[in-house]
Amino acid sequence: MSPPPQPSASRHHDRPIIHFNVVSGPDLGKQCRFDQDRITIGRDVNNDFMLSDGFVSNWHGELVREETGFVYYDLRSRHGSLVLINDVSINLHDSQHVRNVRVVDGSEIQVGSTLIRLNIVAPSPSQRPRPDTFPSNPSEKYITAAHRPVDEWTRGLGGTSDTRVDIFFRLAGQLNSLTRIEDILELIIEATFEAFPAANFFALSLMNPDQQSLSPFITRNRMGARHVNSDDIISQSILQRVVETRESVLFVRDHIGAPVSESILEAEITACLCSPLVGQRSLLGVMQVDTRGSHGSLFGRQDLELFSVLASNAAFALERAQLTEDIYRMFEGFVRASVTAIESRDPTTAGHSERVAGYTILLAECINNIFTGPTSTLSFSADELTELRYAALLHDFGKVGVRESVLTKAARLNDTEMQLIGNRFANFKNIHWRMRTEALLDSLQRDSRGPMPSEMSAIKDSYERFSRDLDKDLRVLDELRKKRDLEPEELERIQAIGRRRVTGLFGQPMALLTDRELKDLSIARSNLNEEEWENMRSHAAKSQAFLEQIPWSAELKQIPCFAGAHHEKLNGTGYPQGLKGDEIAPQVRILTIADIFDALTASDRPYKRAMTHERACSLLIKEARQGLLDKDLVDVFVHRVVPSLPEEPS
Repeated sequence: MSPPPQPSASRHHDRPIIHFNVVSGPDLGKQCRFDQDRITIGRDVNNDFMLSDGFVSNWHGELVREETGFVYYDLRSRHGSLVLINDVSINLHDSQHVRNVRVVDGSEIQVGSTLIRLNIVAPSPSQRPRPDTFPSNPSEKYITAAHRPVDEWTRGLGGTSDTRVDIFFRLAGQLNSLTRIEDILELIIEATFEAFPAANFFALSLMNPDQQSLSPFITRNRMGARHVNSDDIISQSILQRVVETRESVLFVRDHIGAPVSESILEAEITACLCSPLVGQRSLLGVMQVDTRGSHGSLFGRQDLELFSVLASNAAFALERAQLTEDIYRMFEGFVRASVTAIESRDPTTAGHSERVAGYTILLAECINNIFTGPTSTLSFSADELTELRYAALLHDFGKVGVRESVLTKAARLNDTEMQLIGNRFANFKNIHWRMRTEALLDSLQRDSRGPMPSEMSAIKDSYERFSRDLDKDLRVLDELRKKRDLEPEELERIQAIGRRRVTGLFGQPMALLTDRELKDLSIARSNLNEEEWENMRSHAAKSQAFLEQIPWSAELKQIPCFAGAHHEKLNGTGYPQGLKGDEIAPQVRILTIADIFDALTASDRPYKRAMTHERACSLLIKEARQGLLDKDLVDVFVHRVVPSLPEEPS
């Protein structure tokens, strides 16, 4: 995870900072600190605090800084927000007519399936501007060392017998396997206190985005962790010197009591080691240790060189972690752009992929917490959950290769095709009138007489009866083409219309419907004909084929096969490969259940009504009994996951 956004000390150094910590949900462990006036929360990438939770709205809520504190506003989200303040729950939702609430330190906000804990803290003295300058009195001594790349430092220490070198070589090997900044810092802090027995305090400050100022990121004393916003005091004068010169500094203060900077006096710093964290492209920050409270302990020149080695290793590891995080964010953006591209081709399924991913992870996390029964042998690591989430988000990726006319087809015949039938029926009416009037004219010509009123009335009555019948048939066809499922009597009515013959332009009998129209209108279930279904079903195989072209890392390599198998059934009747039984991985079985549930309960499909959760669960149980779905996983989903979902709209 990348370092949280740092407050700008130059602008807001005297006001509280708010710390977001996700304590449950898909983004568990995510943390960010903010000092701005307005912080937005939601799934959209433009939010200040973006969440991947499928039950969180794109723009869910916001925290607004006011003179007396912070106020949380629900932004008319889909499921509302639940705010917990001192064991009191406040529900913010349209139906409650409560839109905002003032939060305090320790408040928690439930959005979707994500719980966020808030910590509101005052800035520490180290974050306030100090009038420190570089000390120049005789009681303060500086020893400096120019920055050198980590490999150059390491080569220079290759023949050193100091046992601390072994600590750093061991640390370098351990850092190579880590990508999370929290894990990297824990190792660095542990190695620092092990290698420098005189050190009682560790601090790491990061450069703000403007590259003009530093903000403390983590501080620690030898006894344990301290929060950044505690009363830890860091000498700004020493930090400033390191930033400007990019040199490591050893500062020593004699005990004669000569005047020194305020922060050094307050912290009782006798000696301090401070090194720049120099990355390949920029200065990342500054790392320091000091002997505060140790009553006379000092550092030497070799300590400075060793600390510089440690800082160079730290900078390399932190920059690599940042690069990893950048790659992760880029990939997250790619995934979300892909989902947007898929769903933009079929607006009726907007949100489907996100919801399926949410249900999938909820079911997998439930299984992780079951320790008895048939699913107790199943468990998923953090990497496996990430892999499964991406597979769920991308399971319909292959729809980019499905014809748009198939994806968006909401009726057995579309409006254009129905218009053609309507025009044909209108022509048949004209032909009927023409044939009848021409027959009367021929008769009158043969008999050399004029028309009788009754003869004209008979032609008119015949035309009106014929027109009424055609109009009725057209209304029936227009109504039945839009139905999701057709009853036997409705299918028979369509067949009867299709069998009807009328007189054509040249007197020949003609059918009201073409063979293709009759075949498509006679589809009993769904709206797609056989060829269209084949094209639609191809999306599963295309999902796997397209995703296999991406060079996935080892921990994500099964995404293509998981995504491509989400329509397989345990009895082998699924597609595209007809897998059965143990050939279908548990992750795929979970994804399949989530996909079916959302397809049944989605409220945004124009061609069908959304099922209730209860009805959808009944169908899942029925398919499990028929051997199509995993009955043990369905049982967990029905009895543990579904009851935890937001209440259905009334």
